[in-house]
Amino acid sequence: MHSADYEQNMTTQPRKRLNRLTLTISDDLKAALADLNEATGVAAASFVGEIIEANIPMILGIANAARLAKAEPGRALEIMQRSMLEAVHGANLAQMDLIDEQTKLRTFIRKDED
Repeated sequence: MHSADYEQNMTTQPRKRLNRLTLTISDDLKAALADLNEATGVAAASFVGEIIEANIPMILGIANAARLAKAEPGRALEIMQRSMLEAVHGANLAQMDLIDEQTKLRTFIRKDED
């Protein structure tokens, strides 16, 4: 039995295959991630990985926009601008989801305090 088969049998859902990526980061980002780890216990690599995973649609959109811009150089700026606007819209939606979750948490805490 392959290890992937074993992992799939141990859970109800198959696990995603994970790949490693080496990143070079600034001292400021390293300090911010260390601060986050100290405050939450979340490992820097896990946090960065989750952020990147959540932005796969944006990354694919930028890749597609770059391909379109190469195919239509006269529209390159328009295509890239549209891609950036879509990315900002996606970030705004994610921020709204976080606000909703924060509101739910506050409501839960207030009910718990009663």
